[in-house]
Amino acid sequence: MNTNETIAISGATGFIGSQLCAYFVQQDYRVIGFCRNIPSPGVHGVEYRFFSLEKNPDANLFKDATVFIHCAYLKGKKAKSINIEGTKQLLQASRSAGVKKNIFFSSMSAYADALSAYGQQKFELEKEFSGKDDAFIRPGLVIGNGGVFLEMVKHIKTKRIIPLIDGGNQPLFTIHISDVLKAIEIIVTKNLNGKITVAEPLPVLYKEFYKDVAETLNKKVFMVNISYSLLDKIFSFTKLLGIKTGIGKENLLGLKGLRMFDFSKDIEKLGFVPKDYKQSLKIFSQRVL
Repeated sequence: MNTNETIAISGATGFIGSQLCAYFVQQDYRVIGFCRNIPSPGVHGVEYRFFSLEKNPDANLFKDATVFIHCAYLKGKKAKSINIEGTKQLLQASRSAGVKKNIFFSSMSAYADALSAYGQQKFELEKEFSGKDDAFIRPGLVIGNGGVFLEMVKHIKTKRIIPLIDGGNQPLFTIHISDVLKAIEIIVTKNLNGKITVAEPLPVLYKEFYKDVAETLNKKVFMVNISYSLLDKIFSFTKLLGIKTGIGKENLLGLKGLRMFDFSKDIEKLGFVPKDYKQSLKIFSQRVL
Protein backbone atom coordinates (compact mmCIF):
# COMPACT_ATOMS: atom_id res chain seq x y z
CA MET A 1 0.00 0.00 0.00
CA ASN A 2 1.10 3.58 -0.67
CA THR A 3 1.59 4.70 2.93
CA ASN A 4 2.76 8.22 2.06
CA GLU A 5 -0.56 9.69 0.96
CA THR A 6 -4.19 9.40 1.96
CA ILE A 7 -6.41 10.88 -0.74
CA ALA A 8 -9.71 12.53 0.22
CA ILE A 9 -12.11 13.08 -2.69
CA SER A 10 -15.33 15.11 -2.57
CA GLY A 11 -18.19 14.22 -4.90
CA ALA A 12 -17.05 10.63 -4.54
CA THR A 13 -20.17 9.13 -6.12
CA GLY A 14 -20.18 11.39 -9.19
CA PHE A 15 -18.65 10.48 -12.54
CA ILE A 16 -15.20 11.99 -11.99
CA GLY A 17 -15.13 11.42 -8.23
CA SER A 18 -16.01 7.73 -8.43
CA GLN A 19 -13.42 7.19 -11.17
CA LEU A 20 -10.78 8.89 -9.03
CA CYS A 21 -11.70 6.73 -6.03
CA ALA A 22 -11.38 3.52 -8.02
CA TYR A 23 -8.14 4.64 -9.67
CA PHE A 24 -6.31 5.62 -6.48
CA VAL A 25 -7.42 2.44 -4.70
CA GLN A 26 -5.96 0.45 -7.60
CA GLN A 27 -2.73 2.40 -7.21
CA ASP A 28 -2.60 1.33 -3.54
CA TYR A 29 -3.45 4.67 -1.98
CA ARG A 30 -5.69 4.93 1.03
CA VAL A 31 -8.84 6.67 -0.24
CA ILE A 32 -11.53 8.58 1.68
CA GLY A 33 -14.66 9.47 -0.29
CA PHE A 34 -16.86 12.42 0.71
CA CYS A 35 -20.48 12.19 -0.46
CA ARG A 36 -24.05 13.19 0.36
CA ASN A 37 -25.31 9.60 0.24
CA ILE A 38 -23.09 6.72 1.31
CA PRO A 39 -23.25 4.17 -1.56
CA SER A 40 -24.01 0.53 -0.95
CA PRO A 41 -22.04 -1.04 -2.35
CA GLY A 42 -19.43 1.59 -3.10
CA VAL A 43 -15.98 1.29 -4.60
CA HIS A 44 -14.19 -1.54 -2.78
CA GLY A 45 -11.45 -0.20 -0.53
CA VAL A 46 -12.87 3.33 -0.19
CA GLU A 47 -13.75 4.71 3.25
CA TYR A 48 -16.86 6.87 2.76
CA ARG A 49 -17.69 9.84 4.95
CA PHE A 50 -20.83 11.98 4.89
CA PHE A 51 -20.41 15.47 3.50
CA SER A 52 -22.62 18.15 1.97
CA LEU A 53 -21.73 21.53 0.47
CA GLU A 54 -24.84 22.85 2.20
CA LYS A 55 -23.58 22.02 5.72
CA ASN A 56 -20.54 22.94 7.78
CA PRO A 57 -17.87 20.22 7.51
CA ASP A 58 -17.55 17.84 10.43
CA ALA A 59 -14.45 18.47 12.54
CA ASN A 60 -13.12 14.98 11.77
CA LEU A 61 -13.96 14.97 8.06
CA PHE A 62 -10.33 15.32 7.00
CA LYS A 63 -8.86 13.06 9.69
CA ASP A 64 -5.74 11.28 8.29
CA ALA A 65 -6.05 12.94 4.84
CA THR A 66 -2.87 14.32 3.28
CA VAL A 67 -4.26 15.26 -0.17
CA PHE A 68 -7.71 16.66 -0.96
CA ILE A 69 -9.28 16.57 -4.44
CA HIS A 70 -12.45 18.68 -4.70
CA CYS A 71 -14.89 17.44 -7.36
CA ALA A 72 -18.26 18.12 -5.70
CA TYR A 73 -20.52 20.57 -7.52
CA LEU A 74 -24.23 21.35 -7.39
CA LYS A 75 -25.90 22.26 -10.69
CA GLY A 76 -28.12 25.24 -11.39
CA LYS A 77 -27.88 28.99 -10.96
CA LYS A 78 -29.57 28.81 -7.56
CA ALA A 79 -26.74 26.60 -6.34
CA LYS A 80 -24.06 29.25 -6.96
CA SER A 81 -23.83 30.51 -3.37
CA ILE A 82 -23.86 26.94 -2.05
CA ASN A 83 -21.01 25.90 -4.35
CA ILE A 84 -18.90 28.91 -3.48
CA GLU A 85 -19.51 29.15 0.26
CA GLY A 86 -19.52 25.38 0.69
CA THR A 87 -16.18 25.05 -1.08
CA LYS A 88 -14.65 27.85 1.00
CA GLN A 89 -15.73 26.14 4.23
CA LEU A 90 -14.49 22.78 2.99
CA LEU A 91 -11.13 24.21 2.02
CA GLN A 92 -10.80 25.97 5.36
CA ALA A 93 -11.51 22.68 7.14
CA SER A 94 -8.87 20.98 5.00
CA ARG A 95 -6.26 23.59 5.84
CA SER A 96 -7.16 23.49 9.54
CA ALA A 97 -6.69 19.72 9.51
CA GLY A 98 -3.20 20.13 8.06
CA VAL A 99 -3.91 18.61 4.65
CA LYS A 100 -0.77 19.43 2.69
CA LYS A 101 -2.15 19.57 -0.85
CA ASN A 102 -5.54 20.73 -2.15
CA ILE A 103 -6.56 20.13 -5.77
CA PHE A 104 -9.63 21.65 -7.42
CA PHE A 105 -11.33 20.01 -10.40
CA SER A 106 -12.13 23.02 -12.59
CA SER A 107 -12.97 23.36 -16.30
CA MET A 108 -11.68 24.82 -19.56
CA SER A 109 -14.82 26.96 -19.51
CA ALA A 110 -13.49 28.81 -16.46
CA TYR A 111 -12.20 32.27 -17.26
CA ALA A 112 -12.84 35.86 -16.22
CA ASP A 113 -15.54 36.66 -18.78
CA ALA A 114 -17.16 33.20 -18.89
CA LEU A 115 -20.71 33.25 -20.23
CA SER A 116 -22.08 30.22 -18.37
CA ALA A 117 -22.79 30.14 -14.63
CA TYR A 118 -20.74 26.95 -14.48
CA GLY A 119 -17.67 28.64 -15.95
CA GLN A 120 -18.11 31.70 -13.73
CA GLN A 121 -18.33 29.62 -10.57
CA LYS A 122 -15.36 27.46 -11.48
CA PHE A 123 -13.25 30.55 -12.22
CA GLU A 124 -14.20 32.18 -8.93
CA LEU A 125 -13.38 29.05 -6.97
CA GLU A 126 -10.00 28.61 -8.64
CA LYS A 127 -8.89 31.74 -6.77
CA GLU A 128 -9.42 29.96 -3.45
CA PHE A 129 -6.88 27.29 -4.36
CA SER A 130 -3.94 29.66 -4.22
CA GLY A 131 -1.83 28.02 -1.51
CA LYS A 132 1.82 27.17 -2.12
CA ASP A 133 1.04 23.53 -2.91
CA ASP A 134 -2.50 23.98 -4.23
CA ALA A 135 -3.44 23.16 -7.81
CA PHE A 136 -6.47 23.32 -10.04
CA ILE A 137 -6.92 21.23 -13.14
CA ARG A 138 -8.77 22.42 -16.25
CA PRO A 139 -9.67 19.36 -18.33
CA GLY A 140 -11.20 19.38 -21.78
CA LEU A 141 -14.46 17.55 -22.48
CA VAL A 142 -13.99 14.28 -20.61
CA ILE A 143 -14.77 11.25 -22.75
CA GLY A 144 -15.99 8.33 -20.70
CA ASN A 145 -19.10 6.65 -19.36
CA GLY A 146 -20.53 9.70 -17.60
CA GLY A 147 -20.74 13.47 -17.43
CA VAL A 148 -21.48 15.81 -20.33
CA PHE A 149 -20.11 13.38 -22.90
CA LEU A 150 -22.58 10.68 -21.91
CA GLU A 151 -25.38 13.27 -22.19
CA MET A 152 -24.19 13.90 -25.76
CA VAL A 153 -24.29 10.17 -26.47
CA LYS A 154 -27.83 9.85 -25.11
CA HIS A 155 -28.94 12.86 -27.16
CA ILE A 156 -27.61 11.29 -30.35
CA LYS A 157 -29.27 7.96 -29.57
CA THR A 158 -32.69 9.45 -28.87
CA LYS A 159 -32.99 12.80 -30.68
CA ARG A 160 -30.61 12.39 -33.63
CA ILE A 161 -31.02 16.06 -34.54
CA ILE A 162 -27.87 18.08 -33.79
CA PRO A 163 -28.20 21.87 -33.74
CA LEU A 164 -24.95 23.40 -35.01
CA ILE A 165 -24.64 26.81 -33.38
CA ASP A 166 -23.35 29.25 -35.98
CA GLY A 167 -22.17 26.36 -38.15
CA GLY A 168 -20.55 24.25 -35.43
CA ASN A 169 -17.08 25.68 -36.04
CA GLN A 170 -16.22 26.12 -32.38
CA PRO A 171 -12.94 24.49 -31.24
CA LEU A 172 -13.45 21.59 -28.85
CA PHE A 173 -10.67 20.08 -26.74
CA THR A 174 -11.22 16.60 -25.32
CA ILE A 175 -9.50 14.20 -22.94
CA HIS A 176 -10.14 10.57 -22.12
CA ILE A 177 -11.05 9.82 -18.50
CA SER A 178 -7.97 7.61 -18.12
CA ASP A 179 -5.73 10.57 -18.98
CA VAL A 180 -7.55 12.76 -16.44
CA LEU A 181 -6.81 10.21 -13.73
CA LYS A 182 -3.20 9.90 -14.83
CA ALA A 183 -2.76 13.68 -14.82
CA ILE A 184 -4.12 14.08 -11.31
CA GLU A 185 -1.84 11.36 -9.95
CA ILE A 186 1.13 13.13 -11.56
CA ILE A 187 0.03 16.40 -9.92
CA VAL A 188 0.04 14.56 -6.58
CA THR A 189 3.33 12.67 -6.98
CA LYS A 190 5.26 15.55 -8.56
CA ASN A 191 3.62 18.10 -6.26
CA LEU A 192 2.69 20.34 -9.20
CA ASN A 193 0.83 23.52 -8.33
CA GLY A 194 -1.14 26.34 -9.91
CA LYS A 195 -3.27 26.07 -13.05
CA ILE A 196 -2.83 22.93 -15.12
CA THR A 197 -4.84 22.54 -18.32
CA VAL A 198 -4.98 19.02 -19.70
CA ALA A 199 -6.50 17.90 -23.00
CA GLU A 200 -5.46 16.69 -26.42
CA PRO A 201 -3.11 19.38 -27.84
CA LEU A 202 -5.13 20.09 -31.00
CA PRO A 203 -8.87 20.82 -30.96
CA VAL A 204 -11.54 19.28 -33.16
CA LEU A 205 -14.39 21.34 -34.58
CA TYR A 206 -17.64 20.84 -32.70
CA LYS A 207 -19.45 19.66 -35.85
CA GLU A 208 -16.72 17.12 -36.68
CA PHE A 209 -16.75 15.77 -33.14
CA TYR A 210 -20.51 15.17 -33.17
CA LYS A 211 -20.21 13.53 -36.59
CA ASP A 212 -17.55 11.11 -35.36
CA VAL A 213 -19.45 10.34 -32.15
CA ALA A 214 -22.51 9.46 -34.25
CA GLU A 215 -20.39 7.17 -36.44
CA THR A 216 -19.00 5.49 -33.32
CA LEU A 217 -22.57 4.84 -32.18
CA ASN A 218 -23.56 3.73 -35.69
CA LYS A 219 -26.35 6.31 -35.65
CA LYS A 220 -27.45 8.56 -38.46
CA VAL A 221 -27.86 12.16 -37.35
CA PHE A 222 -29.17 15.29 -38.97
CA MET A 223 -27.13 18.42 -38.40
CA VAL A 224 -29.05 21.67 -38.57
CA ASN A 225 -27.28 25.02 -38.79
CA ILE A 226 -28.91 27.51 -36.45
CA SER A 227 -27.94 30.90 -35.06
CA TYR A 228 -27.21 31.40 -31.40
CA SER A 229 -29.95 34.04 -31.07
CA LEU A 230 -32.62 31.79 -32.60
CA LEU A 231 -31.72 28.81 -30.43
CA ASP A 232 -31.74 31.07 -27.39
CA LYS A 233 -35.33 32.06 -28.23
CA ILE A 234 -36.29 28.41 -28.74
CA PHE A 235 -34.92 27.47 -25.32
CA SER A 236 -36.82 30.35 -23.71
CA PHE A 237 -40.03 29.24 -25.43
CA THR A 238 -39.71 25.56 -24.49
CA LYS A 239 -38.91 26.51 -20.89
CA LEU A 240 -42.02 28.71 -20.80
CA LEU A 241 -44.11 25.76 -22.00
CA GLY A 242 -42.43 23.35 -19.60
CA ILE A 243 -40.98 21.24 -22.41
CA LYS A 244 -37.80 19.32 -21.52
CA THR A 245 -35.23 19.25 -24.32
CA GLY A 246 -32.32 17.54 -22.57
CA ILE A 247 -30.12 20.58 -23.15
CA GLY A 248 -30.60 24.15 -22.06
CA LYS A 249 -29.35 27.69 -21.79
CA GLU A 250 -26.28 26.70 -19.78
CA ASN A 251 -25.20 24.24 -22.47
CA LEU A 252 -25.75 26.92 -25.08
CA LEU A 253 -23.68 29.50 -23.22
CA GLY A 254 -20.91 26.98 -22.63
CA LEU A 255 -20.84 26.14 -26.33
CA LYS A 256 -20.82 29.79 -27.36
CA GLY A 257 -17.87 30.39 -25.05
CA LEU A 258 -15.60 27.70 -26.52
CA ARG A 259 -12.24 29.20 -27.44
CA MET A 260 -8.67 28.33 -28.39
CA PHE A 261 -6.04 27.76 -25.69
CA ASP A 262 -2.30 27.25 -25.70
CA PHE A 263 -1.45 24.93 -22.82
CA SER A 264 1.65 23.24 -24.24
CA LYS A 265 3.68 24.19 -21.14
CA ASP A 266 1.18 22.35 -18.93
CA ILE A 267 1.51 19.23 -21.06
CA GLU A 268 5.29 19.48 -20.73
CA LYS A 269 5.01 19.67 -16.93
CA LEU A 270 2.82 16.57 -16.85
CA GLY A 271 5.23 14.68 -19.08
CA PHE A 272 2.76 12.92 -21.36
CA VAL A 273 0.54 13.75 -24.33
CA PRO A 274 -3.16 12.85 -23.85
CA LYS A 275 -4.95 10.69 -26.41
CA ASP A 276 -6.70 12.44 -29.28
CA TYR A 277 -10.48 12.29 -29.47
CA LYS A 278 -10.56 9.49 -32.07
CA GLN A 279 -8.49 7.25 -29.82
CA SER A 280 -10.75 8.16 -26.90
CA LEU A 281 -13.91 7.35 -28.88
CA LYS A 282 -12.46 3.99 -29.89
CA ILE A 283 -11.77 3.11 -26.24
CA PHE A 284 -15.27 4.24 -25.28
CA SER A 285 -16.86 2.03 -27.94
CA GLN A 286 -14.81 -1.00 -26.88
CA ARG A 287 -15.61 -0.68 -23.17
CA VAL A 288 -19.17 0.62 -23.14
CA LEU A 289 -20.99 -0.12 -26.40
